[in-house]
Amino acid sequence: MTLGARGKLSVAAAVAVLLVGCGGSEEPAVEAAPRLTKPQLVTKLGEICQEHTDYQVKAIERFDKKHGLPYGVNHEKASDAQIEEELVKVILPIVRDNIHDLEELRPPRQQEADFKAFLGALEHGIAYSERDPSWVVDARPEPFSQARALSWKLGTALCGQA
Repeated sequence: MTLGARGKLSVAAAVAVLLVGCGGSEEPAVEAAPRLTKPQLVTKLGEICQEHTDYQVKAIERFDKKHGLPYGVNHEKASDAQIEEELVKVILPIVRDNIHDLEELRPPRQQEADFKAFLGALEHGIAYSERDPSWVVDARPEPFSQARALSWKLGTALCGQA
């Protein structure tokens, strides 16, 4: 049995209706993840940030070895310029990845404002560091101080720094 042009159009229309659904939107509805409890948020923050911190330690050493920079116990012998380069090329991209992963979390409503402010403070630290990476040598001003304070306020000390 073959379908005429009208039959093919009807089948196509039926498929389109099934794909679109009844909501009138062409995009499927995405259900938001449930909000975390405060203890769950603290745990997730700690896990995500610790994972990035562990990766950062390895990435710094790998970068230093690859570029002939002092590493391990000799890292303190790195020049100011080398430390600044490490910040910009290794650490800041990892902080960006950390923010990306943290943005997936849904904090409790009572912590949502602090959580958003915390992410904003991390973004500020990145932007400041890109403009002036020399802070990493003398730490004045230290652009991640607000992120650290908000991290403590959210219940963990693991997240607020580069």
